[in-house]
Amino acid sequence: MNATRFIVLTLTALVAVALPLTAQQQQIVIPPQVASLIDAGLAQKQGRMDIPMAYLKTFFLPAQQGQVYPVFFFQLKNSDLGFAAPADNPALLKAAHYLFLRVYRLAPGAAPAVARERNARFDLEEAQASFQPEALNYYTLAGDIYPAGDYCLALAVTTPDYAKISVVYADFTLPDHSQLKDRLATTPVISVLNLQMLPAADTRLTVHQNSFVYNTLMLAPKMNNEFKAGDSLDLFYFIIGATSDPASGAINAQITYTFKKDGKEVNKLAPQAVNSSIISQPIDFTFTEVTKDTKGKETERKQKLLEPGDYVLEIELLDNVSKAKGLQEFKFKIVP
Repeated sequence: MNATRFIVLTLTALVAVALPLTAQQQQIVIPPQVASLIDAGLAQKQGRMDIPMAYLKTFFLPAQQGQVYPVFFFQLKNSDLGFAAPADNPALLKAAHYLFLRVYRLAPGAAPAVARERNARFDLEEAQASFQPEALNYYTLAGDIYPAGDYCLALAVTTPDYAKISVVYADFTLPDHSQLKDRLATTPVISVLNLQMLPAADTRLTVHQNSFVYNTLMLAPKMNNEFKAGDSLDLFYFIIGATSDPASGAINAQITYTFKKDGKEVNKLAPQAVNSSIISQPIDFTFTEVTKDTKGKETERKQKLLEPGDYVLEIELLDNVSKAKGLQEFKFKIVP
């Protein structure tokens, strides 16, 4: 992951400012037949599944002026997407769809208010020879920034003729990091399978397969957080609330990682100094087991791997400038 760490370090000043969509993307119309289905199901969050679709989660990253950049994850199966080979190229399978997004702002005692509407083409291609009908892929949609608050997402996928329309709903909350007082927080922690730098930032709403885009950074997170003992974590997250050092202008923070299983400490890494709010951290599952005699003298030292089971990685944060602290968890599983 050295290349990944280099990419992240070169983007420290850049990706801290997520780009909003261009003005051209602001003028969006959702067709009446889609809008009416979204409206009809909103009160009870009653979706429609002409094309079976599962909403997975809402992820978020920081944006400029205290706003938040959400990423919406949903899942579809290849066999449900109507892939077909064009007459002029039977070796290639194609599937064409539209995607419509409506985000409602939620407030106590008030009706949901439309905060954003978007649409995008959703075109897919697969090689006939390697096509797997039962394969489940996840897809992401991002590109807008929002103020902190409570929201409801209505996401619709349709065929171009609107003969099939699917709608799912998902409530989500974007945190108000300005309310952090004398403590540190992080964005959701993920382990990435791949990370690469793009030549330019997305300025159009685009659906991405098995990855998501943040400014000029494309990340492919591991979705199930299941690993082999010989694998490693490649953590990615932002530290929120750290104070810049007046002398350097960078943050001066410390991170300590502790592996726990069944509530008991298995391994604790030495504290690490960091000077960037963007963390790209490779961590092996190898640890040193030390055996001591009854007098506390070390008798044996072994290199071991984490055993199969469920684990919690505790991430302890310390701001050396303000002395603020924070604690985050990343849950994962080691499988045989």
